[in-house]
Amino acid sequence: MNFKMILRIQSQALLTFAVIATLPMIYSGLAVDAFDGVISFGAVGLAAFVVGIIFSRFVVGRSQRAPLAESAAAILIMYPLLAIFGCLPFVLMGWMSPLDALLETLGNLTSAGLSLLPDDAPYILFLWQSSLMWIGSLLFLIMLVTVLPEISGCFGISLSLQGGQNFGSVIGQMNLMSLRVIKVYSFLTFVSVVLFDLAGFNVWDSVLMAMRCISTGGGDFVPEYESVYVEYVAIFVMLIACGNFLLYHRVIYTLLPPAVEFSELFKTRLKNYGSRLGRTLLTNAKIFFANEEIKVLYVTIFFVLIVVTIRQFLHGIYFDGTETFRRTLFHIVSFVSTTGISLEGTDKAIQDFDKLFIFLMAATGGCIGSVTGGFKIVRVLILFKITATEIRKMLHPKMMPAIKIGDIPVPIQTAGRILGFFFLSLVTMFICAALLSLSGKEFSTAVSMSVACLTNVGNLPGLCGAEDFRTLSIVGKIFCMIILVVGRLEIFALLIAVASIRFKRKKSNW
Repeated sequence: MNFKMILRIQSQALLTFAVIATLPMIYSGLAVDAFDGVISFGAVGLAAFVVGIIFSRFVVGRSQRAPLAESAAAILIMYPLLAIFGCLPFVLMGWMSPLDALLETLGNLTSAGLSLLPDDAPYILFLWQSSLMWIGSLLFLIMLVTVLPEISGCFGISLSLQGGQNFGSVIGQMNLMSLRVIKVYSFLTFVSVVLFDLAGFNVWDSVLMAMRCISTGGGDFVPEYESVYVEYVAIFVMLIACGNFLLYHRVIYTLLPPAVEFSELFKTRLKNYGSRLGRTLLTNAKIFFANEEIKVLYVTIFFVLIVVTIRQFLHGIYFDGTETFRRTLFHIVSFVSTTGISLEGTDKAIQDFDKLFIFLMAATGGCIGSVTGGFKIVRVLILFKITATEIRKMLHPKMMPAIKIGDIPVPIQTAGRILGFFFLSLVTMFICAALLSLSGKEFSTAVSMSVACLTNVGNLPGLCGAEDFRTLSIVGKIFCMIILVVGRLEIFALLIAVASIRFKRKKSNW
């Protein structure tokens, strides 16, 4: 196994992690009551930076290709390695035990929002939570456009773009795609911060909430607010997180203005650019809304919104029609984006009828190019189309129908991989539920916890909460950490990494 390649990938993750550690340091330096956090977060950032520099000494060529086994091992090691550094502030500041802090950090890095932090913890630790969620989703996006397509066979990823997308694990191409993803992700985060600030949050609350929503990390902590526009902004940002970041990259980069020279022809060039920009906006809008996965996402949200809103209004849960619409839409988008944010006072409003939709939406997730968890919409679409195709073939044995997502035909190999992934996901979910039930949990609670970890919605409102994870045994908490990583990076990464281990056999004398 090429350990240089593995350490090189870890070095890039650690250096990126060290940069985000400066955010709570800045807050500690500005806030009067949080200056002691400078030492804790400074030590963590410095340690991650030093280890990252050491690992970066293992040089690999830009034209070198990342092998499959090394790529799978690298992404499986990355999250536990970052969790070791990320859990230190929780422990050093005396708010959590090492094991709980490690589970908390892995829940944040995998964007599960599994929060074990007490409600009376200092604000800086909640800001650190959000930073971990943000950096975890960014690293997942980087893996999505570099390493994961090679591991998963790109099943469904290229289908999420009209016209497809070229992926590769060559180091030079990986660095280029990583830089583009960082720019798009940072730009959308900046836009989210501005929107939350305009809605009524202060600067730090805007940064905290923007990082939680754009990363789909969520969690239990929501800063206090008075304006309902905060909820509408959160809905909008979570919808962005549900969408395909590969499509966002395509749209944003086609809208970038060219360099304009200030000369006599400046007005003419500016006018031509304005007309070209209008045509580009129209074309990109058609491409975006013509995407079948996006259309199914919005139709699903609309259908569930109508059903649940009518149910809540008839039962008199909310007496104001506007409040019913806003809060229902908020929770539907929160579940389908696997963010898991729950508004105050809504736990009583969630009944068994709603729990079915929560379960299905959390298990499905958003688009395949998003940072959400779950099975992803395009794969569910392919499963339905495979079933319909098989029924048609039974009625017409000589027919050879083609499965398509939009205008893109689905290769038979891709359809087979999605069927295998669906089967492995179900088997993994029930195995995890059975093992968690051994820790003393009821089977229904164990199933909810298993789905929460595998779909990266750590606290499913109405199904399971933080207290269920706090009461787990030591073995149960360690097992939940494994499920969180497997659920975020999908089961194929674990299987490939295990299958690549070669044991030396002792030669027989026979």
